Amino acid sequence: CPHPMRFLVQTLCLFILILASTMSAPEEPVEKTIYLIRHAESEENRRIGSLKNSLRTLSRFQLPNREDVKAVGELLNIPAQVDSNVSGIGKEQISDMKAKLDEASFLETSNVKLVAHSPLIRARETSEGMLGCVAPETKVDAVNRVVELAELAEMTPKEWTPMYRKQFKARVEYFEKWLSDQEEDAIAIVGHSEYFKDMLDLDFKFGNCDVWKLNFDYSKIGQEKEDTNTGTEQICAPKKKKPNSTDFKEGEQLTTYILPPQWSNLTKIYTGKKVKP
Repeated sequence: CPHPMRFLVQTLCLFILILASTMSAPEEPVEKTIYLIRHAESEENRRIGSLKNSLRTLSRFQLPNREDVKAVGELLNIPAQVDSNVSGIGKEQISDMKAKLDEASFLETSNVKLVAHSPLIRARETSEGMLGCVAPETKVDAVNRVVELAELAEMTPKEWTPMYRKQFKARVEYFEKWLSDQEEDAIAIVGHSEYFKDMLDLDFKFGNCDVWKLNFDYSKIGQEKEDTNTGTEQICAPKKKKPNSTDFKEGEQLTTYILPPQWSNLTKIYTGKKVKP
């Protein structure tokens, strides 16, 4: 028959072990550093630019030039706009930004170990040209993995409609969940302007080949975004000019923007070259 005191001590120790095993430590916020890179100018961007030039010219009661008219006609080929190649100007932008990133040893100093890109041609060409990484296997030594994500594709024409808006939101949610599941702490993403603009709830689009840095804390997904509406003051405030990516300097943190709770510290790192046609 065991000694009563020894039995009591053993029982107490067993109880403490069981209790400890059922109690999990509070989950600490896991914050990642994300670099968002918009693709270089695409043929679609070039054609839309020609459309804008033509409209401006017509507004001055002048005829647009032949090259702009030809490019506008190419817009009628819808599939070619959805997945277009990088333009000649885009190739110059890639070359210029690659030189900047190489000079700064961007991948090494930022400790980027994972690169993910959209499946669309313009994003693949930009990722390969700027970072030396494109799925499935092309990568530089500084990077451990390169991944192509279908969910990173630009917003499709039908996703602009209210009926399919939830479909696009679901893709963004999947992407953010995917980010949270990756073991790497610093990740570079090569994607699209409308996608990033909607995901971050911005009122401007990133410029071609721009590089932006953010912090991503997936423990905050689902929290309510801070309400900045103070009442009639904002209703009566004068309408401001819509911002442009070029309004922000390299190294500038956009402190006036209220991002979704999981995103913070939006900072412009590099500005893509604006090449004249």
